[in-house]
Amino acid sequence: MASPLKPILLHSHPGPNPWKIALLLSELDVPYSTHVYSTQELKTQEFLAINPTGMAPVIEDPNTGIVLAESSAIADYILTQYDTAHSLSFADLEPHFQMRQWLAYQVTTQGPWLQQIFRWSILHSNPEAKAAYVADFRRVLQVLDDHLEGRQWLVGDKCSAADLSFVSFHSRLGFIMREDVPDVEKEFPSVDAWYKRMLEREAVKKVMREHDESLKKFVPPPKKE
Repeated sequence: MASPLKPILLHSHPGPNPWKIALLLSELDVPYSTHVYSTQELKTQEFLAINPTGMAPVIEDPNTGIVLAESSAIADYILTQYDTAHSLSFADLEPHFQMRQWLAYQVTTQGPWLQQIFRWSILHSNPEAKAAYVADFRRVLQVLDDHLEGRQWLVGDKCSAADLSFVSFHSRLGFIMREDVPDVEKEFPSVDAWYKRMLEREAVKKVMREHDESLKKFVPPPKKE
């Protein structure tokens, strides 16, 4: 009988990116624990000893001894090591690389554009830069909406790692975009229907609760007037 898996340690922060990894682990029922860091804590010598870039996510897998950073590399590792049954991936060539295509698209568009919107609207006010990234991000939503029209999922006939990769950032649109957040239900109805399907998944519900709890530690509640 195989030994039970030891929990993977996921080094995280309150932003959306590390929670993509939590979604994969949760969907695959791989045990994990999460250590959530503040931005300042990511730059301490303790964390830099784990990842010299000072960025999360990072995983430490006691089952293999691997320590790995960068969300795309971590996702590849999890799917290779823990999805041998292809419940979130594909054995056949074409859907496998279609999934990889959408994973790459998320890493190069949705995530970065929303991070830039946050930067230029909240961290360093620059309305012109913000407006440019809002326009870029709306094109991302349009690409997704066009592709999802008449489809349940991004690839094939099942929820895959491609779908999961877009969830954590999409869940924070209101917080990140503020007054520029689109009416997704009206403007991008296929994306809206897809996202509502994602929210029905038990693993997604679980991770969204965990993410919400992590935010309470670092984001103060609004002041009462």
